[in-house]
Amino acid sequence: MGKVRCPGSIRNTTPTPIERKCHNCGATVEMWSDEEKADCHKCGTEIFKDKVPTCIEWCKSAEECMGHIFDVKKIQEEAKKRAAADGNPKFFDQVTEMIKKKKEGV
Repeated sequence: MGKVRCPGSIRNTTPTPIERKCHNCGATVEMWSDEEKADCHKCGTEIFKDKVPTCIEWCKSAEECMGHIFDVKKIQEEAKKRAAADGNPKFFDQVTEMIKKKKEGV
């Protein structure tokens, strides 16, 4: 039987407002969670949303869901190396724990 819902999905279908600081002038720029970028209202600089890791990078079910399309192990290893280089080698363990708590309603 096929999957009805991704076991790692915690995204809300309703967009939420997020704020980013303009790297050019320092103004606060509001954008929505479903937008990739917004223009600074003060100086016009394009501000991009923070990169969010894909489920393939952190989900323990990725091999089962996407293994027939992607080299999941290679993608996950590369993502772990990037997280370590960015100073947060425990990032993927933290995301996994957060999802587990969300599922349990904690």
